[in-house]
Amino acid sequence: MKNKTIAKLSAVALSIGLLYILLSRVQFDEIVTTLTSINPAYIIAGFALYICSYFLRAFRFYILLHREIELKDLFNIICVHNMVNNILPARTGELSYIYLLKKVHKKTTGEGVASLMVARIFDIIALSLLFLISVLIVKDLPEIFMNTIGTVALFMVIMLIYLIVLLYYGRSFFEITKGFFGKYNLDQRKPGNYLLKIGEETVDSLEKTNIGNGIYLLILSSILIWLLNYSMVFFLLQGMTIHIPLQNVILGATFCLLTTVLPIQGVGGFGTSETVWTLVFVPLGMSLEAAIISGFSYHIILIMYYLFIGSYGLIALKATVRTTQ
Repeated sequence: MKNKTIAKLSAVALSIGLLYILLSRVQFDEIVTTLTSINPAYIIAGFALYICSYFLRAFRFYILLHREIELKDLFNIICVHNMVNNILPARTGELSYIYLLKKVHKKTTGEGVASLMVARIFDIIALSLLFLISVLIVKDLPEIFMNTIGTVALFMVIMLIYLIVLLYYGRSFFEITKGFFGKYNLDQRKPGNYLLKIGEETVDSLEKTNIGNGIYLLILSSILIWLLNYSMVFFLLQGMTIHIPLQNVILGATFCLLTTVLPIQGVGGFGTSETVWTLVFVPLGMSLEAAIISGFSYHIILIMYYLFIGSYGLIALKATVRTTQ
């Protein structure tokens, strides 16, 4: 308990320190000016894309839960779930989906965990595919950045192949992998142990959800979800008069997304998310000042988006609970 408290306080202290460093490089008025000067059409377009991604997320869970819960009810849960998940550090808000599914629709914890786990598997597959495609298209990056991209790309290729094979061959492939790792003591090393843990959780979740022929529909919906999110970032940057290619946005946004799972984020991700955004987008074509200002501006707009949609979800869920009592 004491260690967890220290970790949380350290995350908050780190966030405050990073905020101080970033804001010392720009004037806060510049962030306000950027936000107020964005053409409302870009804000509306970004919001429309963001809502569409929510509908697709709800549709994906609709498939994973065997169409037993209405799409509009799942949409309300996703609205609240994503809001909580964005506010709490290290994706701890994921538990809100399991809780709401159980409280409102009487689904077991096992069903909630399994459907959430499988959804995240398809997220990894979609993100990996889009990231690898963007790596092949992006040109003229600094050598040090290319070395980092190469490492991340290799990891994503391994994960992509591993997860796709697990989707098709499930338990039998996992047992073969487990035996191979054990024979050569690969399970005693952190990367090997991590892959086995992911594999076992994946197989267990796939068996519980029993998606069958829905694999292709789930892959397609997951790719569309992330294309919508990347397009939202692209439109908002255009509204800030920052013009970089979509493939650069995909590359940069994927790096930013990967850091959201780290346990170093403070409340709302302030400080850490802007720092990663700056470190990633400067090599991708932004000036240091533009990267810092756009990072804060994008984050503030995103917060407005998910707070608005999350508030709607809370109201809708309360109405659902009242009618079922």
